[in-house]
Amino acid sequence: MSFFLTISEAAENDIREAFLWYEEQLPQLGSRFEKHVSLSMETILGNPQKFQVRYGKTHICFLKKFPYGIHFVVNADEILIVSVFHTSRNPIRWVNLKE
Repeated sequence: MSFFLTISEAAENDIREAFLWYEEQLPQLGSRFEKHVSLSMETILGNPQKFQVRYGKTHICFLKKFPYGIHFVVNADEILIVSVFHTSRNPIRWVNLKE
């Protein structure tokens, strides 16, 4: 089955904030973060069902080199990225923000 990817505004903001933070730490680190996010999104598009469902219908794909999880929902032929969340943050807070 072929899917198309939609990134929510909240997820775009999450990525932008993380990018800026990493760029402040070390030049080009933000770009490396974005590359890992992009590669992970390609993997999600290839087989979204391989990722664990953690909250209701929300799947999570954890980045390999950065402590973030891409939270997404599969709806028919659409994959909606709802958040890119740092793993040290309380996931209950994230679930409550999305309700």
